[in-house]
Amino acid sequence: MTDFLKDKFYEEFTAACYQVDCRKILRPSAFLDLAQHMAVFGADKLAFGDEQLGPYGCTWVLARQTVRFERPVMHKEACRILTWHKGLQGLYFLRDYEILGADGTPAVRSTSSWVVMNIAERRVVRPDFLSEIVSLDPQSPDHAIEEPSAKVVLPREVEIAQIGAHRVQFSDVDYNHHANNVKYTVWAMDSLPEELVYNRQLKELTINFNREARPGETVTLWHALAPDGAHIVEGRVDDRQVFIERLLFG
Repeated sequence: MTDFLKDKFYEEFTAACYQVDCRKILRPSAFLDLAQHMAVFGADKLAFGDEQLGPYGCTWVLARQTVRFERPVMHKEACRILTWHKGLQGLYFLRDYEILGADGTPAVRSTSSWVVMNIAERRVVRPDFLSEIVSLDPQSPDHAIEEPSAKVVLPREVEIAQIGAHRVQFSDVDYNHHANNVKYTVWAMDSLPEELVYNRQLKELTINFNREARPGETVTLWHALAPDGAHIVEGRVDDRQVFIERLLFG
């Protein structure tokens, strides 16, 4: 049950067995699933969810997200996840999230940038078109992460190599009829070296969603190691970039 706390929405949850990895730590994709769930409910409760956008032929689409994992969330740990609408910046509507442990300190912090898409035309709608529905003011002045999620750019000096491919299948596709945004991080983590993902904890990720991946399309996965040690995974359909993600491990 989603509840209201001052100027934020929250849910209590316990990290379940299907949400954790082999070390009993909450998977990055599990947090992204929770954040997506909270974004839908948060928009609904502020009366600018899909029910309100539907008559205009529009829906919400995630454009960018940054997540910082301050500490591991462990199996069976009782937590609270919060979300709040941060208003408009340029073309992007901002939404933040936190997972708090029992002591009230953040275990995970995240910020995200959203656009409104015309479903039939598959194009971004300008915010002023929906200004009477979607609030341009923040629900809360607080920041989980103060700076908006950044644009991820492949450094020019790095070598890039293909490390995998994934055909978009039934289990990938959501009710917007494209691969759900969480799946890109699943594919990226699965394509990285096993000695990395099994032995080192993900500390931060930033992902940009630049194009839909539709059912039946094959997304090729490309990897580069940035000078700062971050792993960059890019997904392409033919020569078009679908997503690009920066993952920094501890």
